[in-house]
Amino acid sequence: MPGHKGRPVLPELNHPFAIDYTEIDGTGNLYEGDEPILSAERAAARYYGAADCLFVTGGSTQALMTAIAAAVPAGGTLIADRNCHRCAAHAMALLDLTPEFVVPRPLDESGLPGLLDVREVERAFARAPHAAALLVTSPNYYGVLQDIPALAEICRAHGALLVVDAAHGAHLKAVGLPSPIEQGAHLAAVSTHKTLPALGQSALLLSSGRVPFADLLDTARLFGTSSPSYLLLASIDLARAWLEGEGEAAYAACARRTQALRREIEETTVFSALLPERAPLDPCRLTVGCRGTNVTGSELSGRLHTQFGIDAEMAERDHAVFICTGADTERDYARLMGALRDGQFVGQRRDFPPLRPFPVPQRACSVRRAWFAPHTELPLKQAAGRVCARPLTPYPPGVPLLLPGERIGQVHIEFLCAQWYTDTAPICVMEEQL
Repeated sequence: MPGHKGRPVLPELNHPFAIDYTEIDGTGNLYEGDEPILSAERAAARYYGAADCLFVTGGSTQALMTAIAAAVPAGGTLIADRNCHRCAAHAMALLDLTPEFVVPRPLDESGLPGLLDVREVERAFARAPHAAALLVTSPNYYGVLQDIPALAEICRAHGALLVVDAAHGAHLKAVGLPSPIEQGAHLAAVSTHKTLPALGQSALLLSSGRVPFADLLDTARLFGTSSPSYLLLASIDLARAWLEGEGEAAYAACARRTQALRREIEETTVFSALLPERAPLDPCRLTVGCRGTNVTGSELSGRLHTQFGIDAEMAERDHAVFICTGADTERDYARLMGALRDGQFVGQRRDFPPLRPFPVPQRACSVRRAWFAPHTELPLKQAAGRVCARPLTPYPPGVPLLLPGERIGQVHIEFLCAQWYTDTAPICVMEEQL
């Protein structure tokens, strides 16, 4: 990201000073729901099949925190995909929410997060019958799409709202896939800068209409600046118009090329690719597997950057992830394939033990109490038995492995050291030993 890849996809943004306004006559006020912003929001709502759409300039972070606050009353309970972004933990701390987590099934021995089991979601509602909402991430960082219609049906049965973190899915309509709202979700946070050519920090909050638009406007003020960038707002509208025009063909081509890349990687390199036979996938997300090769995902990413001028979106021990968009060219794809076929990756293979699923920690106190309590930093190796005070979050993908209020076990420390950190890495814990 960003989806424009540094290219002038939207020429109207080439002269930013001409459209960098604030609230004056004729420009409207974002949080008042007036013109001309409202017409732009309605155009985006029509495109995504939503009843309402709110533009935001604080990224999907602001959109998702607004959605959570609008869906769950302060002090309430939120059932959440354990693969949710760290900003959900921020909302939990501010609103004093109690999380009830559902862990996605791993797709393979690398621990790559896959689909939520609907039976586990039902069990979560049985444990937390008064939960006001279910939060899921779809697509996730690896491109896996959740079964939104099935999850929406469960939410309807329990009188709960379905909130979708669709930050990485702004382009899916252009490749023929329905938006989360069209699939039954009530609220969806969508980043227009991650996969579309809008400017950084621009995003949408889509709504089915179950939550009144006036409530979304009012709630969004809590998490956003009172001086939202009109340059960002304009870029959202321009990106939507582009997507409905020439962008649709660009994304259709991107999806076809990504599908071909997956097959080429499987057939002509030592690497593997995450294929749609294993899980429903974003057609434009490329997840490259490194197990059984002579490099880790992180090492592959480093070599691509230094030797070939190619940046992966994220990398870890077993994978490197690439975001393909309508701004990429055939030359870009050819450079990537040429790099992956390079002879330096053919050689003695390194075997890593399978990553067992990260054990879900026990909750020792509320997220809010842990966040606002006195805290200190310790080396990770000394943290066993202590209570986490800040989300421990490899970034990207920005998914916390430990959340505030959770007790850190030795098994968690061993997992973290095997995958992400050294045993001397600092971790923030509560001073009070609960």
